[in-house]
Amino acid sequence: MNKTNLLFLVLILSLGCTPKENATAFKIDENPAALAVKKEGGWWNDRHQNIISKLSSNPEMILIGNSIFQSLNGEDHQEVWEKYLDQYRTVNMGIAGDRTENVIWRLQNGALDNIQPKVALILIGTNNIDGNHFVNINTPEELAGGIWRICEIVNEKLPGTKIILMGILPYGKRPNHRNNIIKATNGLISKFHKKSPAIHYADIAPVYLNRKGVVSKDLMPDFLHPNVEGLLLMFDALDDDIARLMAE
Repeated sequence: MNKTNLLFLVLILSLGCTPKENATAFKIDENPAALAVKKEGGWWNDRHQNIISKLSSNPEMILIGNSIFQSLNGEDHQEVWEKYLDQYRTVNMGIAGDRTENVIWRLQNGALDNIQPKVALILIGTNNIDGNHFVNINTPEELAGGIWRICEIVNEKLPGTKIILMGILPYGKRPNHRNNIIKATNGLISKFHKKSPAIHYADIAPVYLNRKGVVSKDLMPDFLHPNVEGLLLMFDALDDDIARLMAE
């Protein structure tokens, strides 16, 4: 036995396990996108508490997501509310920067308490693959698992609520790896209705693509967040599905 192999054997024995055991001793089985993670920022907790305070309105629809939904709170977005959202006493649960794991924590800590909405609209996941602002990037399988966990929690806490699960919106002004992950993830979550009849998948990506098949700057100026016109088109595309589920 040479010196290198001897040192390796000594290390294995000092850890109290065989080489085979050592190979799996530090394996992490948990999907990081499906864990509950609370953000520490005071503004984030304030937003979470503000959402909870609005639940007494007895909403017929809730919006679960990130900054794409939170942007609806802007003063220039009143047309979207008046045309599509106010009629359902909608509560907007979007928080900027949220990933699936942050939404999971919120849903498990008050965001779904004492309400029975008819429809939950879910749009989440783009921050899980944002390498510009986050260190950890999820695979399509991990991200789909996190989104499934969100749907699962809604099913458990709100058994009478129908879920409209939106495909993650397209990203970028040209073809890119992040958008490839989005497409792969959407392919996985589009099949969730087979596991739960409460889930209805909606892919409105074509709304935001121009003739060249890339994101239209006129609708997403930063190639990520729909502007007012883009959000009006979003809810116009979803309007029939929402109305149908509300009537069931």
